[in-house]
Amino acid sequence: MTTPLTHNPFLFFAMIPPGVDLVAQVRELNDAGVEIPWAWSLSRERIDLRNREQGVLTFGVNNTVGVLEWGLSAAAYVPTIGTNDEWSGYYLAGMDETNIPPYAEVPVDTVYAAVAEFLTTGERPTCVQWKEAASLLSQFE
Repeated sequence: MTTPLTHNPFLFFAMIPPGVDLVAQVRELNDAGVEIPWAWSLSRERIDLRNREQGVLTFGVNNTVGVLEWGLSAAAYVPTIGTNDEWSGYYLAGMDETNIPPYAEVPVDTVYAAVAEFLTTGERPTCVQWKEAASLLSQFE
C-alpha cells in the first residue's frame, strides 16, 4: 500500500503518479472531518530555495474553509476574498504548524478549484484574484 500524497507536506508535480487525483485525496481527507487544519505546499518541481522564480501554492483545508497562498520570489499573495483578519496556524500534512497570513482563508471549494487549476496550468490560479500578503514580520507587531 502506498502512502497517500496528503502525508507529504511538500508536493511537486512529478510526485503525483498518473491517474492519482490529488484534489480527490484532499477532499476525501477533509470530508472525513479534520480535527486540525491541514496544509501543503505544491510546486511544479521539487522546491528549491535558491530558485527565486519558482511559484509555490500553499493550500489547506479545515472542514468548510481552507487557505490559499501563492509565493513567488520573496513575495506572497493571498486571495482578495480572504476572510481571516489575523495570522492563523495550519499543519503541514497534519504534523508541523505553519503560519498562514491574514486573508488567506476562503471557502474550501475555492481551494479545490485553485489546486485543480494549478495542477493543470502550472501557473498561479486565476480562479481567484490575489493581493499582496502581510509580511512575515507583521505577526510580531
